[in-house]
Amino acid sequence: MSTVMKTTRDVKGIGLSIPRPDGPDKVTGQVQYVADLNPRGLLHAKLLRSPYAHAKIVRIDVSRAKALPGVRAVITAADIPQLKKKAPTLAIAEEALALIDVQYEVLPVAADPLESMKPGAPPVAELGTEADTSEALAHGSVAGVSTEAKPSKAVNISQQARLQRGDVAKAFAESDVVIENTYRVPMVHQGYLEPHAVLAQWDSSGNLTLWASTQGSFNTRSEVADVLELSENNIKVIPMECGGGFGGKIRALCEPITAVLAKATNRPVRYVMTRREELEAGMPAPQVIIKMKTGAKRDGTLMAIEAEAILESGAYSGAVLAVAGVFLASLYLFPNFDVKGFEVLTHKPSIAAYRAPVAPQTIFAIDSQMEQMAKKLGVDPVEFRLRHLQREGDKMANNQPWLSNGGVEVLTRLAEHPIWKKRAEWKASSKDGKLRGTGISLGGWLGGLQPTGATVRLNPDGTLQVMTGQVDIAGTNIALAQIAATAYGVDIDKVKITTGDTDVAPMTGLSAGSKTTYTVGVAVIQAAEIARKQTLEIAAKELEASVHDLEIEDGRVVVRGVPDKGITLASIGKKGNLYMSKVEPVLGASHPAFSVQAPAFCAQLARIEVDPDTGEVTLHNFVVAQDVGKAINPAQIEGQMQGGAVQSLGMALTEALLYDDKARLTNPSLLDYRKLTSADLPNIETIIVEKPAPHGPFGARGVGEPPIVPAPAAIANAIEDATGVRLTHLPLSPERIALAIASA
Repeated sequence: MSTVMKTTRDVKGIGLSIPRPDGPDKVTGQVQYVADLNPRGLLHAKLLRSPYAHAKIVRIDVSRAKALPGVRAVITAADIPQLKKKAPTLAIAEEALALIDVQYEVLPVAADPLESMKPGAPPVAELGTEADTSEALAHGSVAGVSTEAKPSKAVNISQQARLQRGDVAKAFAESDVVIENTYRVPMVHQGYLEPHAVLAQWDSSGNLTLWASTQGSFNTRSEVADVLELSENNIKVIPMECGGGFGGKIRALCEPITAVLAKATNRPVRYVMTRREELEAGMPAPQVIIKMKTGAKRDGTLMAIEAEAILESGAYSGAVLAVAGVFLASLYLFPNFDVKGFEVLTHKPSIAAYRAPVAPQTIFAIDSQMEQMAKKLGVDPVEFRLRHLQREGDKMANNQPWLSNGGVEVLTRLAEHPIWKKRAEWKASSKDGKLRGTGISLGGWLGGLQPTGATVRLNPDGTLQVMTGQVDIAGTNIALAQIAATAYGVDIDKVKITTGDTDVAPMTGLSAGSKTTYTVGVAVIQAAEIARKQTLEIAAKELEASVHDLEIEDGRVVVRGVPDKGITLASIGKKGNLYMSKVEPVLGASHPAFSVQAPAFCAQLARIEVDPDTGEVTLHNFVVAQDVGKAINPAQIEGQMQGGAVQSLGMALTEALLYDDKARLTNPSLLDYRKLTSADLPNIETIIVEKPAPHGPFGARGVGEPPIVPAPAAIANAIEDATGVRLTHLPLSPERIALAIASA
């Protein structure tokens, strides 16, 4: 069915900038998170973690910890699956950890992915690991790319893939300009404010309830059921307010162990990771190393790209390998390409998604190459990109056609921006020894898909109740309410939306992959249209009129052209709730699946100043242009664009999880792991571009992923414009910049 409809009159729904209704409660500390829950008899859990990246446990002595007053249970792997590790206060739990005596046999470590790939490297998993593609599925699968798990003769290579077309060697031989670089992006943390947190409680019937900070209630339920070998009917997941996730809270990292602890103690148990634990044992984004070679003719014709992408996934397989290969070979029209991808295991924490997983790293490489080729050829860098940017219908590297997207439109909008047009003047105005430059970049995301569901109910007072199981992390609930209002035909203030738990909500997918509005929005439209149809059919009988002659106006169903002849929505709602009434309640339900993605693109523009002595970068202006399809709630979209840009700038300038040669984290605090703050940033200008997605709700596309993608390349391009040096390793720190300038 169509996802774009016309209502009989304008209603206060889509297109309005509506503040998040939970905003005041959040800024005043009224919202409850998992850490705020204190049921009677609550116990606190703590985990003793190994100080070594790779070691064998020789002996564990927990006797002193068990003897500590207040400790209810101490559990080791020998006690699984019936674990037990609990204390009535957090302080006692922490003290008990220090009383556990563990003897380790320290083993050789694979700390660097390049070394880990070599023969003779310490094996991370003796027999390799099965490739876990759940992250790829969560963020939208890439069709037509096959990956081989556990390739032969490769101890620590858990996945590999290859995309090829044409004769690469011949194309390079015929190229006039060939540029070759190695790009390296370290592991980074997603940076959510609320750490992983869960509270678990069992009832006397053996049913488990989990209050969780999660990006997907149903996914959490399924994973816990699988680990604990329970029926999903015996598990209820209540999604609490989630203080950020960005892909890092897709997996059930803490829920199974907390559930086991609650079972062992027969008490409610809460486990909240510390910030140090988050950085040391959370699930960061992978390190990505890309070796790339590109060639072009003197007239600017692209000839070939050859690349090898190495994704470090930590101790277990799970990287989105296909995305890297497809973006490298598909964004620009290289007629000849050979792109290899390897997922490599090391003795580091297992990785997870981070907002457009591996797209920022991939775009950093390919966009930097395009910028350098344009410079070497002496052509305008934007015109060079636009000349070769693939359009709708062009064949991607996986032989799938590019779908409708606004890549050309967003890049063109920034090319018309005064900051870009006056870049030469900015560069020439350098003073006090500082160097000035401007950089631009284009990136995007293919868009995610996942089946979902929603219900829309007419209440006896004429208001609408929308129910989904979608976790509202980014303000998506208000957008879904706007969609319901417009589709049904009432104002937004008549709509309430609820995120239900796994016992009552319709099956709903993850809040990930820039697909919440795109997929759940369709379910809400369909459910609202069904509810509207039911409403009009009831009214038609009451008014003795044709359904086709009716419309909804100001809370009433009226006969078109005869406004005095009508019935209120409240009257219809009450008829479905009266004793002995023969009128069915109005309840629309929808559970669609999807097959068509909606790629979304974002272009970013940076104006900077560099101190050549210290390497310090001052960001003076930053502009984000993004294709959103249709802006359901412009204010919320601007917030997504700005937030994603800040995370992207953090990856570009300051962020890196630093490990020593024993794979131990050396910066496990926010004092040492440097995230950007508002003091580091100028006002971020946003430009919303609307190129409707054919299958999106009212034409909307996902908006969460694209803004995190382009900044690393845009900043690197600006630094080269200012200083003449090209940096290929992130972050673009003052030390790295100053050394590069000195070397040049």
